Amino acid sequence: MEHMGMTDNQWKDNLRSQLEDWEEVEELLNEDKKAEAIKKIEKIKNRIKQGIES
Repeated sequence: MEHMGMTDNQWKDNLRSQLEDWEEVEELLNEDKKAEAIKKIEKIKNRIKQGIES
C-alpha cells in the first residue's frame, strides 16, 4: 500500500505543535531554566526521531 502524504491541515497542525514546543523552550530559557529547556529539547528530538523511523 502506498503511503499517503499529509493534508495541508495535518501539516499545519504539525507545525503549530512544533512552534508551541519551541516557544516553551524559549520561555524556559528566558526564565533561566536551562535544565528544563534541555529536557524539553530532548523530548522534541525523540519525537522527531520516532516520526522519521516510522
